[in-house]
Amino acid sequence: MTEAATNESLAGSEAPSAKLMLKWVGIVLLLAAVTVVVVGVFLPREWHVEQSVDIEADVAQIHAQIADLERWDAWMFDPELEGADMLVEVEGSGVGATISWSGKGSTGAMTLVEADPATGIRWDGRVETDEINNHGSISYEPLDGGLVRVTLVDEGTLPPVLGGYFAPVMNSALSQHFEAALGRLELVAEAEAEAERASAD
Repeated sequence: MTEAATNESLAGSEAPSAKLMLKWVGIVLLLAAVTVVVVGVFLPREWHVEQSVDIEADVAQIHAQIADLERWDAWMFDPELEGADMLVEVEGSGVGATISWSGKGSTGAMTLVEADPATGIRWDGRVETDEINNHGSISYEPLDGGLVRVTLVDEGTLPPVLGGYFAPVMNSALSQHFEAALGRLELVAEAEAEAERASAD
């Protein structure tokens, strides 16, 4: 057999092997994608976060900070993320008012559906989707010693497939976020209460 014939024979034997390899790579990638989808469908997509803080202020002073979405800028959102990294907008006031945010890999909106000066507020939200998939509340519980326990509950369901993978991250991130937010609310409400007491003296 000549050298040319030998080369042609080798080339002919290699071509099917390369095609076969590409075929198997495609099959593996397809199976991986199907596995991700199937597993994602069955993973729990719900999140539930609950955080509380005791604030030394009147319920009315606390409610003034919570029921007015324009004032959430002072405590609900991390000031380090606002500006270039996070865009926050408020439309309307009172029940029906909506606060929306976008940036830092998160988009969403929350609409106030109830605001009771004695008990707290409730909202419906759209988190990473255009449909309502989030419900939350902030309630007040007067305690002894001039304290009020403020409890924030936030829960919802992420969109199918990928939502199941992100739900645990969502729980952890929101827990830290709301803990910090209530800490800022405590500072703001107590500072305002102290200012009112000082002006009354």
